[in-house]
Amino acid sequence: MKDPYILDNGTLINLLGIINYDELNQAERDISYVKLLDVEKVFTKKFDINLLRQIHGYIFEDIFEWAGKFRTVNIYKEEVVIPGLSLNYTYPENIEKELNRNLEDLNSCSWENKNINEITTQFTKHLTKIWKVHPFRDGNTRTTLTFANIFAKQHGFEMDMSTILDNLGRVVDPNTGKVLRYSIRDKFVLAALDEKDYPEPQHLEKIIKLAISNGINKKINSLNEIMEK
Repeated sequence: MKDPYILDNGTLINLLGIINYDELNQAERDISYVKLLDVEKVFTKKFDINLLRQIHGYIFEDIFEWAGKFRTVNIYKEEVVIPGLSLNYTYPENIEKELNRNLEDLNSCSWENKNINEITTQFTKHLTKIWKVHPFRDGNTRTTLTFANIFAKQHGFEMDMSTILDNLGRVVDPNTGKVLRYSIRDKFVLAALDEKDYPEPQHLEKIIKLAISNGINKKINSLNEIMEK
């Protein structure tokens, strides 16, 4: 069955009228980067599937007609870090059920009296489950990370979004094609592998921990500046 979201050349159908795959990816990066800078100011703080829809809609409303809408097709994405293979993403008819279950698990967690390592491990595990549902045809990583930022801020372990944005994309040597740094999406893939395939959540945990640590330090520095005035 033909994917209704893409052109014949594999480029996602978009509101910008771009037909070149690389040009669309660059436009997505540029537009979503600006949106992500202040996205947490836009929404109410009820951590449910409607918040995920609102976040995706806000980030991608200028790019895709289906921004904020769950996908209606199965997806298969060849992943660099599991060469050429794809994760088993949730079937469209099960998206809401899986998200509701994973969000309920996250919302039932207690974050009090935990150190940064415990918070990072637990938070990464829940974010990975939400991400693996892959509810949208595109933009799931940015949506999940934005959701994570809002959630963390409301639960006392504020993340530094600039740390996330600085590490968002994959860096490749233009001369050799060698990957110099894997993207956060690549790290989500490794964390989301089935148990039999030996998942590697530590790579994702590392960047989440760095974002939380930097967020905490920024908040402390800000409070110190206020006290000194």
